Amino acid sequence: MKVTSVDTHVVTVPFVHPETWRFGRMWGLTNAIVEVHTDEGITGIGEVPGSPVISLVTEAIRTTSSWIVGEDPFRVAQFLTRASDRGWHHYPYLGNGAAAGVEMALWDICGKALGCPVHQFFGGLQTEHVPFYWYVWVEDRKPETARRQAAEGVARGFKTVYLKIGFDIDNDLALARAVREEIGDGIALRLDANEAWNKFEAVQALRRFEEVGLEFLEQPIDMHNIAGLADLRAASRVPIGANQSAWLPWQVPEVLARQAADVIVTDPHQLGGLVPFRDAAAMCGVAGVPIIKHAFADLGVTTVATAHVLGTLPSPQLGHQQFATILAHDLLAEPLTFMDGCIAVPTGPGLGIDLDYEALAFYEELYRTHGECEGYGPVTDTSPFPADLRVPNR
Repeated sequence: MKVTSVDTHVVTVPFVHPETWRFGRMWGLTNAIVEVHTDEGITGIGEVPGSPVISLVTEAIRTTSSWIVGEDPFRVAQFLTRASDRGWHHYPYLGNGAAAGVEMALWDICGKALGCPVHQFFGGLQTEHVPFYWYVWVEDRKPETARRQAAEGVARGFKTVYLKIGFDIDNDLALARAVREEIGDGIALRLDANEAWNKFEAVQALRRFEEVGLEFLEQPIDMHNIAGLADLRAASRVPIGANQSAWLPWQVPEVLARQAADVIVTDPHQLGGLVPFRDAAAMCGVAGVPIIKHAFADLGVTTVATAHVLGTLPSPQLGHQQFATILAHDLLAEPLTFMDGCIAVPTGPGLGIDLDYEALAFYEELYRTHGECEGYGPVTDTSPFPADLRVPNR
């Protein structure tokens, strides 16, 4: 079997509720869906987040695709080596995402060709239902809103609640207190500061959050300051999660060796594929540190693809990240379904999912007519999308 061509579809998918983080406000995701075709009629699907901008991402996919056309899709490791050797190791923040999207599609092809699910290539299932968090979007930054939205997630069976902070510390603390009071002690509460503070500020902030009883606080300081993160962890009773500091494959063992985090939060697009994500999970397992799948602007394809790897890890697991609960559509023919905060790992061939091609065409047209969603857009109350937008098949 040989790869014959690679198609890229750029889509803009709105959020049901806007995401507000310390860098701005997002009203949706603009991502690239990848289809890798073969001479035996088998097509694999993958996904690449549109970060930093979709034009760079599509060009990176085009370049990366040329290294697999005419090649055997079963040689996944060889493709990843080729992607690194041809320059992406010099530009990993862009190249890793493109390589991961193509690699995802290659695994889908392998599974479909052999009639087995992708998780079999990574050792088979240990965890059949992968847990995820509930995202409290709290667009108005009011405690009563945070309380109401957190209660909705708990009512739907989620065991972990997640909240963005890094704005005004007094209000951040009020939001966290309100959520904790609402959900009680039996539900995990997780905060993400997105590098909001310097080390001095972070020490003060973490002391104030000790009373809330956090599962952990993600990325309190600058991503490049791993030594500072280690100092902060040693000085704080609040567990620390490293995301941006554990973005690249070489950073994961450094964070672990420096004991700079209690939890590693990373994903295939940051690391460069499902293979390096599984490698990172293995390192975390040896170190006794939990790994959490980061949501790097996921639509349904990435969420399911990563679940295949997460399913090969033992239980219990901490709640992983997802955007599915705030997406207008996940682009899957069968939408993602959460049961008690978990999704079942598919057992069909390949990734075990199909694209909803009517939705794919709809959101490609939305991209053409409304453009790209800004990851760092201004905090406005007005959606860029029409109020009467009709979502297909949902």
